[in-house]
Amino acid sequence: MRKILFILITACLFGAVAEAKAPSNFAVDVTSAKLYLDMANNAYNGQMPSDAEWESLFASNAYSALFDKVNWDKQEFQGNVRKAFEIAYDPSKVSIRDSISSTLNDIELAELDTELPLFVSTALSIKNNLGKYTSIVNEMDIDNVIDNANTLAMSLLPNNGNGITPEPCPIYFIVWDLECRALGDAIFLDINTFFNGGIQAATEALAHEMHHFYLMPVFSIVYKEDIIDGALLALVHNMREGVADILNKKKMPLESLAPYGDKMLAAYNADYAATPQTLAQLDAVTCDFLDGKFDMEQYFQKAFECARYEGHTTGDYMVFLIRDQLGIDAVIESVGNVEAFVENYNKAAEKAGTYKFSDRFTQHIHNICAPAKR
Repeated sequence: MRKILFILITACLFGAVAEAKAPSNFAVDVTSAKLYLDMANNAYNGQMPSDAEWESLFASNAYSALFDKVNWDKQEFQGNVRKAFEIAYDPSKVSIRDSISSTLNDIELAELDTELPLFVSTALSIKNNLGKYTSIVNEMDIDNVIDNANTLAMSLLPNNGNGITPEPCPIYFIVWDLECRALGDAIFLDINTFFNGGIQAATEALAHEMHHFYLMPVFSIVYKEDIIDGALLALVHNMREGVADILNKKKMPLESLAPYGDKMLAAYNADYAATPQTLAQLDAVTCDFLDGKFDMEQYFQKAFECARYEGHTTGDYMVFLIRDQLGIDAVIESVGNVEAFVENYNKAAEKAGTYKFSDRFTQHIHNICAPAKR
């Protein structure tokens, strides 16, 4: 399979061009989540986990797979999961629990010195929804959820995804912080984040992650040669997250960013509103690079700063504007096609009276993309 280097820089996605297959490629593993919920139910009834139970949890499939794919500090991560659990359930930790609980609505990622409050938020929410989450994990029709999520994901692919599929992708249910993530060739779903809004919201969140895995084979079809460029680094992140966010956010600015609190929601919406300035910055950085004011490393760094919140806020602005001004077909045309993404954004921006990329920027994107299509 041909590698498109700018995609490999922006996201660990794997895919191949192939005949369309059933979503059985997305195999599900819930063992780690069930172990955690068993421990939580026992702790709720007064029996805290033993060291051996913690060792068994962290040796389970989801946690083992996670640390095969990331270079996170394993000891710190496991410590956060365990400390958060103890804060949530240990009666002797009530003062710490109350102290952290009082701050959860005011969490802003940029201000955190430690990630422990994120893990505590997850542990406390699981505790508050313990019966509900236990029933869902044990009783849900996971095949139906995967089928529905897959249908949603493919609905935002060119030609409804006909002829493309990602390589086999396990889906792991896990407990950690406030995020679900596509990492490497696997999807990791934090059970609190995933089930927070119910089964329909969970299905849409899974569709979001699945869409990421369909993106690489789309790029492999559109672009026949490798492309390396700073502006594309930002644009691919923005397109990737903006399109997937249509599946589970639908409307901006957001009224809720659950399980995050009000402060994070306000920061997210403010960054979304500032997108015209962010895109103007990307335009200026690119033109400065073309004028020789930056070397390649500086260009990539400065350009990537214009994919805000890893592309979520900036990408939502761009993609939602295309949808609202030009229709969903223009969004689908933009998937995996950076030239179409920029052109459709400019058309939508002109209709809406907001920031358009300069002719020079737009021509630069055309110049670097066109040869790779041949």
